[in-house]
Amino acid sequence: MISIEHVSKSFGPVVALNDVSLHIERSERVAFVGSNGSGKTTLMRAILGLLRVQGHVTIGGVDVAEHPERALRSVAYIPQISPPLDAPVREVVTAFARLRGLRGESVAEHCTRIGLDLAVVSRTRFRDLSGGMKQKLLAAMALATHAEVLVCDEPTANLDAAARTAFFQLLDERQKGSVVVLCSHRVEEVRQLVDRVVELRDGAVERDATLAELLVDLRAFKVEVVLHEPAQAAELFLRAHGFVTAGPGRLQATFTQDEKMSVVARLLRDHKEAISDLSVYQTDELASAVPPAHDKPELRVVR
Repeated sequence: MISIEHVSKSFGPVVALNDVSLHIERSERVAFVGSNGSGKTTLMRAILGLLRVQGHVTIGGVDVAEHPERALRSVAYIPQISPPLDAPVREVVTAFARLRGLRGESVAEHCTRIGLDLAVVSRTRFRDLSGGMKQKLLAAMALATHAEVLVCDEPTANLDAAARTAFFQLLDERQKGSVVVLCSHRVEEVRQLVDRVVELRDGAVERDATLAELLVDLRAFKVEVVLHEPAQAAELFLRAHGFVTAGPGRLQATFTQDEKMSVVARLLRDHKEAISDLSVYQTDELASAVPPAHDKPELRVVR
């Protein structure tokens, strides 16, 4: 459905994208994640034809740069930053509905479901709406199109809890075979909306994995250690690996699955005699994507 072939983009000396290639099939829901400056927003803008890049982006086999009107006909977009439109809301909705061949009532229905009374704000200039109202209106208009491809840039950033729940439900009701491309910093949003995660770093694809694979790696484990006195070498090892004081003679730190295995294995191998008590708990996943698991130790060693 969406093909990204050897796409690169530089802004002066800054390389925003470096030879990125991806393929997104029908029915896939994909999140672009990464720190600020990783390239995810630039990649999303390339898909939307909002900037020129080296390489090729096609949607449904149509090149976005060469034939944007055809390629983007099946695409709807929810931006993070709302356009500063002076027109009243009713004129914005009317113009949008005509361009997309929609009934105005369809937009109104989606607004109602997401928590915006279109009749109440119809005479208000779009730019005078609150941030939450703007986001609700833009989301409702995009969802009302039933477009084959929905591109979302932080779509729930300004939404209240009820509106976010409604947004997730409306997205779930989209037709089978449709594509969602999401750019988000919200882990709960990624977890609710996608089944594939593409992580970018320094303009390149660092990782392309299913959501299930990513969540396994993001699990967090709290390691607590009580040392015999004296245990200077063991304490130096622990503090060098991020352990902090958690009580008299007790130190603790939080690790990912792989980090936990490495640290605990080295601790037991090199400093076993210094350990009075060692406990490993699975705790809240790093960045809060996975709910708390059990509160009993996964591993406990008492000497």
